[in-house]
Amino acid sequence: MTVSEKNEYLIQRELRSPRAAAVAGIVYSILMFIIMILTRRAGNVQPQDVTREILETWSGTFSLVLIMMPFAGIAFLWFTGIIRDRLRDREDRFFATIFFGSGIIYVLLIYLWSAILGTIMRTTTLETLGEVNLLSSDILTFGVILMNEINGNFAVRMSGVYMSAVGTMWNRTKLMPRWLALMTYILAAGFLVAADRFREARLIFPAWVLVVSVYILILNYRRTHDHGVEP
Repeated sequence: MTVSEKNEYLIQRELRSPRAAAVAGIVYSILMFIIMILTRRAGNVQPQDVTREILETWSGTFSLVLIMMPFAGIAFLWFTGIIRDRLRDREDRFFATIFFGSGIIYVLLIYLWSAILGTIMRTTTLETLGEVNLLSSDILTFGVILMNEINGNFAVRMSGVYMSAVGTMWNRTKLMPRWLALMTYILAAGFLVAADRFREARLIFPAWVLVVSVYILILNYRRTHDHGVEP
């Protein structure tokens, strides 16, 4: 491989990586928006008011949520991995570790939320069939409160840690514009301080990922035309 061919290969690789990150981020954002919209009605019900009849009514909706959540987590991990790959030798190991670790923990938390929901729904189905008799009102209340705590408190705060770390790395490496890093800092601070006070905070993080992904896609499109490389 000649020097020019090698340089051309490296340019194409650099252009493909941001595009893959943008696509993964957009897929994650769309899936999470759908999941949040589908579960919004259920979120307005107080934990102590959840009954087996309500769960049976929402069984189809929750089944769709449980199908989409694993793919949302995979897309987010893909987005995180490619964003970190973009840093390369400019990577700050301390903030990169926090960034990557918080991303993994965030995915674990949303998967745990899904696992609890799936367990409740399966237990409801088994009780309807008369195979078990375990789903008391106390268990239902505990399960719903645990899900709300995971999603509305810990997952949102972990996304704040994720954003603060990536914002710091962007600010140091100048890979992203200052306005985007500043917006990331402000949102991260809000998540860390008052995550459990605003239900809409669960929608803000996917919206932030969508904004970052679209910006990366636009930036990649401009660089593609600057280098004269076919998309």
